[in-house]
Amino acid sequence: MEREFCLITEPWIKVMKADKNVKEVSLSELFNKAHEYLCLAGETKSQDFAVLRFLLAIIYTVFSRYDENGNEIDTTDDDYDPVQLWKNIWAAGKMPTASFEKYFDKWKERFWLFDEEYPFYQSKAVNNNRTTNKDELNPYGTKKLIGSLSQSENKNRLFSDRDNNGILLEYSEAARWLINLHCFDDTSIGPKDKILGPKKTWCSIIGGIFLSGKNLFETIMLNYVANADLDSDSLISKPFWEKDNNFKHSELIAVPNNQAELLSLQTRGAYFSRNDNKVTGVFLSGGYYFEENDVFIEQMTLWQAQKNKQNINCFEPKTHDMTKAVWREFGSIAVFPLNTQNDSSKGIRTPGIIRWYQYLIRKRIIPSNNTIHITTVCFANKGDSSYLITDYSSDELSFHSALLENIGANWRNRINDEISKIEKVAGLIANLSISLQKIKGYSENEKENWKTKELKRRLATMQFYDRIDRPFRQWLESIDPEIDDMDDKTEKLDKTVFIIAKKLGNELALQAGNSAIFGRYIKTDSKSKSRPVTSSAEALNRFIASLNNIFGNGGDKNDKS
Repeated sequence: MEREFCLITEPWIKVMKADKNVKEVSLSELFNKAHEYLCLAGETKSQDFAVLRFLLAIIYTVFSRYDENGNEIDTTDDDYDPVQLWKNIWAAGKMPTASFEKYFDKWKERFWLFDEEYPFYQSKAVNNNRTTNKDELNPYGTKKLIGSLSQSENKNRLFSDRDNNGILLEYSEAARWLINLHCFDDTSIGPKDKILGPKKTWCSIIGGIFLSGKNLFETIMLNYVANADLDSDSLISKPFWEKDNNFKHSELIAVPNNQAELLSLQTRGAYFSRNDNKVTGVFLSGGYYFEENDVFIEQMTLWQAQKNKQNINCFEPKTHDMTKAVWREFGSIAVFPLNTQNDSSKGIRTPGIIRWYQYLIRKRIIPSNNTIHITTVCFANKGDSSYLITDYSSDELSFHSALLENIGANWRNRINDEISKIEKVAGLIANLSISLQKIKGYSENEKENWKTKELKRRLATMQFYDRIDRPFRQWLESIDPEIDDMDDKTEKLDKTVFIIAKKLGNELALQAGNSAIFGRYIKTDSKSKSRPVTSSAEALNRFIASLNNIFGNGGDKNDKS
C-alpha cells in the first residue's frame, strides 16, 4: 500500500476558531495553536469526545517522555513530578512545541492513515483475513463508519445528516470517524459466536464526562490527570499505535495500566478500502476488550456500585439516562465525600476528572472562584445482541468550583435535596395526568392502550422538566457558597418550582375539558353500584395540597398565579 495522508501534517481535526468558524487542522497545528481555538467541532459531540480521548493519549505519552522544553524525562528520577510539569504548562497558557516535535519526529511512521505496515488505528491482519465463512469479501460501506448515522447496512439511518452522495469519504473525515468507531461501535459485525464475536466498545458502556475550558488548550489540560499513572508499574505511557501490528481478533486483555493505552484502545480490527483518493468502506472485526469491573484507571466516567457474589461492592461505569438532564445526576458527579478516600463499603466513587479538578483547587493550582463546566455524552442502544446505537445526546452543566471544596459540603447536600424535591413534584405531575385521564373517560375496568396512557404521563412530566430546566441551571450556576445564604437561596428556587408546577397543573386541568369539571359516574363492574369519579377541580386541589407538603409552610406563599 502506498504511504499516504500523515495525520501529523495533513489537516483533519475539526476545531472552532475564535470567530466561530470551523476549520480542519493537523495534529502539529492543533498542539501548536490549541490556545487559539475554542473547542473541537466535529460532526457530533460523541466524535469530539473520541477525538479528545485520542489527543489526551498523545498528551500522556509526550509528557511522560519530554518536559516543557523538549528535554527527555527520566521517570525513575526522584525529582520527577508530573504535577509540576502540568503546572508549568498551564502557567504558560499554551502547549510546548518542542515536546511534540520531538515525539512526532520519532514516531511519524505510525501516523500515516495508509501504510503497508502500520496504517493508523488499523490492522493489516484484518486486511489479510477479510473474508467471511463463505469466502466472500466482507467490507462495510462508509455508512457503518459514520457515527452520526445509526443503522445497519440493510436499513436506513436514523437522524441522518447525509444523503446518498455522502457514501465516499474524504481522508480527513474518515480519520475522524475511524477514531469514533473504536469508541462507539455496535456489535453487529461477524462472527456471531459468543466467544469470538465483537464485544461492546469500552466508551459505549461508560458515562462519558469531560471538563470544558475557555479554549481547547484548557479543555485538554483540565482532562489531563497528571498524577493518574503514578501507581502504574511503568510511568512511561504506551499507546496502542506504538505496539507491533500483531492484531488478534476479539482478544481479552488485562486492564490497561496507563492512560495512553486505555485512551487509544483498539476495540475493533479495522482496515480501510479506498479508491480515487476517497475511502469507500471499511473491513471490520472484533478487537481488544477487558473485564468491566473496577477499571479505576478510567478518569472520564461516572461510577455505580454493584454487589458481587461475596456481597462486596465493586464498581461499574454508570451510563447516563438520555431522559434525564445532567443536573439530575449532580449527586453522581459531585460525589461525597470528595476530600477523602473513596469508600467501597458505602458505594462511593468520584469521577476521576472531578477528583483531579478538586485536587487542583485544594492545592491552589487553579482558583476556587472559577466556574466548572462539565459536558456529558450519552447513548441509547437497541438493547438486543447487536447493541445498535439508536440515538445519542450531549448535555452541559456549570457550577461554582467552591462547591467541590469543604465549604461546599452542606451546599452539595442541599442541592441534592432540591433535586429530590423536583423529582417528587414530577411524580405529582404524573399522578395528576393519570387522574385527569380517568376523569376524561378512562375507567379502571376499561382496556385502554397502556402505551398511550404511559405516553401521556411522560409528556406531562417532560413538560415540567422542560420548564424547570433553565431556572434550575441558572440557580445552580449562581450559587456562591462563600457569600450566599443557603435558606434564602433555596427558598427562591422552591418558589420558582412551585409556581411552574402549579401553572402546569392548571393547564392540564383545563385541557381535560368542560366534562371533567363536574366529574362523571362509572361502574367498576356489572354488579357494583355507580360511584363518582373525582372532578378536575378536586384533583387539582389535591395536587396543590401535595405541593404544599413538599415545600413546607405553604409553597404558594405570596404566589399570585
